[in-house]
Amino acid sequence: MAKKPLTAQSIITYREELGMDCEETSNLQWVCDLINSLNINERALSKEQLNDINKRIKSIPTGKQRVLLSALDHVLFYLKEICNWQLPEVKEQAFTDESTMWLFSIHEKNLLASQCFARYESQRESFMDKRWHDLGWVLLVLNFEVAPLHLSYWQRILSTPTCIEFFEGQFTLKVSHPKPISSYADEDKASFTRYPLPVFPLRVLLNFYKYLPEKALTTKSLLDAINRWVDTEPYYFAAMSPAEWLRTFQSFWHHHYAVPPKLLRDLSDPMRHVSPLDSTECYAIDTVKEKLLFIPPLNNAVVGAEKKAPADAWPHKNLIKYHKQSSKENSTKPTAPAWGTDNVIPKLFYHYTDELFNEGGVHKKTLLSQSIDRYTNFYKSLNPLSFDDATNPETLHRWAHKEFDRLDEKTTPWHLYNFLRSASHQELTDELDLEQFERPELPSLVDPFCLNVSQINSTVELLLSSKNGDAMQRLFASIAVILGYYGAMRRGEVLRLCLGDITIVNPQKKQLFSIVIRNTPEGTTKNKKTRIITVFMPEPAAKLIRILLKIKTGCDETKPLLGFEYESIGLRSSYYIYPVTQALKALFGPKVRFHHLRHGGAELLYLQGLHLAYQRQGCHLSSILQDEATEAMLSKESCLARFDFWLEGRLFDKMNAGLLLDVIAKQHGHSSYATTRRHYLHGMEKTIALFKPVYRQYSRAELRYIYDIPVGSNDISRILDSLSQEHSLLSSEDKKQFQPELTESQIIKKLKLNTLIVGKVTTTNKQPSTFNKCDFKTLWESSLPEDFIDKNTNTFNYFCQKVFKALNNKTLDFKTANIQWRQLAKGQYFNFVSKELKALKTLGKPKIILQKPQGKSHTETLNIQFSCVCNQKTLQAFKTICHKGSLKHYTATFLLIQNRKSLNSNKLNMVKNQFLRKDDNFNWHKTPGGNTQLIITLKTLIPSTLLAQTLEQYFLNITLK
Repeated sequence: MAKKPLTAQSIITYREELGMDCEETSNLQWVCDLINSLNINERALSKEQLNDINKRIKSIPTGKQRVLLSALDHVLFYLKEICNWQLPEVKEQAFTDESTMWLFSIHEKNLLASQCFARYESQRESFMDKRWHDLGWVLLVLNFEVAPLHLSYWQRILSTPTCIEFFEGQFTLKVSHPKPISSYADEDKASFTRYPLPVFPLRVLLNFYKYLPEKALTTKSLLDAINRWVDTEPYYFAAMSPAEWLRTFQSFWHHHYAVPPKLLRDLSDPMRHVSPLDSTECYAIDTVKEKLLFIPPLNNAVVGAEKKAPADAWPHKNLIKYHKQSSKENSTKPTAPAWGTDNVIPKLFYHYTDELFNEGGVHKKTLLSQSIDRYTNFYKSLNPLSFDDATNPETLHRWAHKEFDRLDEKTTPWHLYNFLRSASHQELTDELDLEQFERPELPSLVDPFCLNVSQINSTVELLLSSKNGDAMQRLFASIAVILGYYGAMRRGEVLRLCLGDITIVNPQKKQLFSIVIRNTPEGTTKNKKTRIITVFMPEPAAKLIRILLKIKTGCDETKPLLGFEYESIGLRSSYYIYPVTQALKALFGPKVRFHHLRHGGAELLYLQGLHLAYQRQGCHLSSILQDEATEAMLSKESCLARFDFWLEGRLFDKMNAGLLLDVIAKQHGHSSYATTRRHYLHGMEKTIALFKPVYRQYSRAELRYIYDIPVGSNDISRILDSLSQEHSLLSSEDKKQFQPELTESQIIKKLKLNTLIVGKVTTTNKQPSTFNKCDFKTLWESSLPEDFIDKNTNTFNYFCQKVFKALNNKTLDFKTANIQWRQLAKGQYFNFVSKELKALKTLGKPKIILQKPQGKSHTETLNIQFSCVCNQKTLQAFKTICHKGSLKHYTATFLLIQNRKSLNSNKLNMVKNQFLRKDDNFNWHKTPGGNTQLIITLKTLIPSTLLAQTLEQYFLNITLK
């Protein structure tokens, strides 16, 4: 992709909207040109590069050197805050000093802010009856009661009536970003953030929209209006600049609501957070159970099958051809191919092409077949991407970078980037980090989506209750969800987590786990550093982890928690993460990824911290969350338990609350809270609600204004009767003085949304709470077969209740179970197809022979022995089941017993040349009498514990059936 140079105007706009001083355009552009000339390809500035820039500036002998150094700080601050650059430590410290100066400038407005608010409150009371219309008044209301924003943001809001939306139980302001900073943004759809809109400023804003001035609003007209308004009674303030007004309102919020500096920055800078799209498509669980594969999604070709024709090697070409001929009758849309073992690119191109037809391109909603053909015509230029490489984040990114660097044509990199964007939403490749391929001088994009506790419960229930997969696979996948959410862990961190790195904090706190996230031979953490996190989760989720820890007692603690020994990280990803991604997409829409579990967990930890800091009850956000399960995790007990690692038994008010946000960022492995805020915490609608109490007093006059009732009308009594039971019991005189304590949600329920809202009414499709119903342990155990052998179908199930009872009572250890599972080929070898069952009957009922321990092993293993005649029928049966079929992985020992004196034997030659495989053994024994007999012993290496009699009975059942 061609690079778009960094420009001074971007820095000027950003700093002005924060009310920050800014150097002249020419000086800023000089610095921008200097940075552009370095051709930096990643979001980082090295110490050496910074030194080179400083040398260039300091070579200037005049006072221009001073202003250019200041301009450099302004540019680097923008690159750090908006473009997510990593800067040398010396500059990080400089920006810390700048933040301190910013806070000092706010404190300078303390007296003015206090006076302004006191006079605003007195004017507010008289406004309820006089109800004047003035732009200056509207700006005071919005800044004191909604958020302290720069006038440039209010200019856009006041010019856009559709920015009011009802979302998640409250009215909100949808504030668009001047620069797109979300992955879903394009030319037609801007990224945005949300602020809660209380009912009083809501009515003020709605009334303002009724009388919009004919002349377009500008930042200057807003500044003139507010300065004109405060020039009269009761304020009598001198005129101020936009920056001074912003500092004044920031000072009010800082002191009145006890908003710490970092949160104050979030509050007054909409570019620090991105809200997700309005709604997410949800499906009922019953309709998606069968979609979960729970097997590696590989295209396992049948041995001996013909190779695909070249035309079928790229199914997206057939899809384009189908759409070109869609007007013809009897045309059938090509189906999606399976994931290929050697190359997953064909399937990724099929999905990409299908998306282009269904959803359009970045700039156009509908694309012609010819255009899509052109956009995808670089498919043959890409090197293959194997299934194993696709499931390993490191090899996946290496492949993508190599292809990106190699395809340096003018248009191809842009088409490749869009192809990678599509791949990042596929189950197999959703670990692809697109930020690595974006232009570093552009704002880094945020992928906003968040899950709540009930949605996590639904996902785990779906995984545990699926009819597909084995019990351990369902357990591992469910625990991956739990760790990804409550631990806010990345996909690779979950996969690499070792058994010894997760422990229960103490026996009295069984819902609290300590987790060490470290570098392992399979990969490193994102910042290459080790971190220790403490994770608190609901009892049903904690119980699943305790089950797994008990099952794996005595296992090698350096091995991964999720999975069996000898499974590669790619295989574990396909077995245990792929089904999770399938479940998330099926339940919550195609754009949801495993990484969004981390987003949800980050928000939960953030809300828990703010509940402690502002001493709020768990039900404080009930009308917004609409989820009892999340409320339970926000109770005081849950919040204290979650921060137990920091509090260590102390009261929260004894701690340095100023460290809270840094403590939260450190739990996520972030060096800066700003990273947590922007990429993981979406919108301000929950945050601001925590600053304010749930209940407040409302006068009759204010309620009349909110409900748009004429001044002095007694119709308010009817509304008050429905809002407050106490009101209906008062006398007429007492009712006039009555000021009920009400919540915003109580008032909102009485508002008529369909006539009140100017913009769009948006509601979320919340799932009903399952917090008090979910019992993951029982759900999982009920899915287990009772015994190894299903009496109805005669199928063999290794992971049954019998195995887990043995693991619990220590008659079987997981090391042995691990070997049994591996030698049984994960349960697949003994589930025979019909032609194999016929072959088994030909060979005859086998005996299960105990093999004495060999080498370091202390456990007897099982051999499968067949005694049969030596003829062509037996040969064909053996080939069916052991050359190609379910038992082909077990080596065989042949014993041919013959009654003969001659050394020449056709049967001997048959065994040697047709029965024997590469690693098989052969013995020949002559007897003086009796019939010729062929004894075939398959060496399985399966430990005998629990299985000797079971397998004997199993083979008896299937051979006699």
